[in-house]
Amino acid sequence: MERGQSRGVSEFTGVAILITFTVLITASVGLAVLVEEPGPEGPPGGNFTFEYFDRSSSMLITFDRGDQITASNLTVRSERGAAAWYELAGSEPNATVGPGASIQISGRNAYDADVRSGDRIEVVYTGGNGTVVLDSDTAGG
Repeated sequence: MERGQSRGVSEFTGVAILITFTVLITASVGLAVLVEEPGPEGPPGGNFTFEYFDRSSSMLITFDRGDQITASNLTVRSERGAAAWYELAGSEPNATVGPGASIQISGRNAYDADVRSGDRIEVVYTGGNGTVVLDSDTAGG
């Protein structure tokens, strides 16, 4: 056999082995990603707009953007009062709340307390992931 022929075979064998390893490694990483179990999900996210009305001692809260959330998992609270979103909205506990939904809090509804300047109002999620304040605002602040 001539010297050039055996060298060509060796180079081909080396390239074939490198390609085989590359394919095997890529396939094993891809399979690991596909088979991996998802980790625990975090709480949903949400951003809210708060509009305080001094004359009526009330506040309008609007869900601006975020994840769809079951109404019974949302509560609006402060030092003066608290109420579930569905009670304030007049909806069912299993109703879905999403962007565009609004509620009003005041002493004349389920919140059962006037909103005064300086009150810190929180929108709170409570669910399988614990309790998390999604957003908050200070009335008149």
